[in-house]
Amino acid sequence: MRTTIELPDRLIREAKTLTAQKGITLKEFFTHAVEKALLETPPETRRMIRPPISGKTSVRIPARSNEELAGLLEAEDLNFFP
Repeated sequence: MRTTIELPDRLIREAKTLTAQKGITLKEFFTHAVEKALLETPPETRRMIRPPISGKTSVRIPARSNEELAGLLEAEDLNFFP
């Protein structure tokens, strides 16, 4: 996905210098930096507070982590393919 962010000029200059020295692209650098920050953040603090979907009724669909969804899908598969 493409996105636009604003960063201080000093930060961009330093990032460009470092990526040139390492022989990587800015995209690779920022991707790695974001991935590292997410890995260092406990999953429970990254979780959505409000579910992404809600209908016209008062029924709310709970937000689930990727790990929870994978577990639910695996359990469902085991029911169909014992």
